[in-house]
Amino acid sequence: MLRKTLGRLLAGTALAAACAAANAQEPTVVGIANFGPHPALDQSVAGFKEELRRLGYVDGKNVRFVYSDANFTPAMIPQILNQIEANKPSVILTVTTPVSQAAITSITDKRIPLVFVLISDPVAAGLVPNWKQGGTRFVGSASAMDYDAVLEFARQIFPNARRFGVLYAPGEANDVVAMKSIEGAAKRAGLDLQAVSVDSAIDVQQRTQMLAGVDFVYAIGSSLVQSSMPALASVTDRYRIPILSAETELIKKGVVAVSYAASYQVQGAHAAQLAAELLKGRKTSELAPVKPGRKDYAALISRKKFAQLGKPIPAAFEHCNCFVD
Repeated sequence: MLRKTLGRLLAGTALAAACAAANAQEPTVVGIANFGPHPALDQSVAGFKEELRRLGYVDGKNVRFVYSDANFTPAMIPQILNQIEANKPSVILTVTTPVSQAAITSITDKRIPLVFVLISDPVAAGLVPNWKQGGTRFVGSASAMDYDAVLEFARQIFPNARRFGVLYAPGEANDVVAMKSIEGAAKRAGLDLQAVSVDSAIDVQQRTQMLAGVDFVYAIGSSLVQSSMPALASVTDRYRIPILSAETELIKKGVVAVSYAASYQVQGAHAAQLAAELLKGRKTSELAPVKPGRKDYAALISRKKFAQLGKPIPAAFEHCNCFVD
């Protein structure tokens, strides 16, 4: 009788241990909701995953990523968020402002913490109350540009510049916020700013002609401006005006002369560091949104484009590890 009882106890203990082991091996689910496939957005997602791996969250081992994107179709965003939520994630990364704002209403389980990335102004977007504190559901890595750093770099790469131009879309909230910051930075840098508004992609070529006479054009990270860069460059090339871009992709295609921007991968890594804290049990309201620091910025320069425009590259840059050709 004692032997049978002992046998049942041992069997029960073994079963409990097996169940505990199975539960221990169950990976943490991390959701990733992206606006669509794009090199810049993909770099941030890759940086997010890589930093989580560095912090001990290894894909296929103790973490499982559930990814979905809306293929840049706003109407699809609630659907992809619902699909991700159905997998019961412990945290969700939302990439870009439209996806992040939609998550507030589309993710119905308010216990799931949300981490944003690639958002210029999360305060204006209604995700966090201020730059020092996360919201009740959100915290994240903002892509707010340090325009003082940008124009300091511009003075170095274009040492004779006195006046620069910017195209912006007045209908885009991020563009309006950016222009206010650029105006202040231009005054501090001692540069004259010529700002020109653009309402649609069709207007870009005509409006760019209004920038004739500037020493360089700064292409902000506006969806309208960046998607119309070939049209913008067709005019600036004719006037031999170099473009300094807030995005990095088009310099590799010979469209712009130089880019200066915070690394997309680093922004994703910052988001991962916040996500790791949330996975440990911290609350979004206990953390603060992160902005790129000056150390996160990198320059890329096209020798070919400078030569095409008849512009010299300052000697100080000749030995930098920043040339794409």
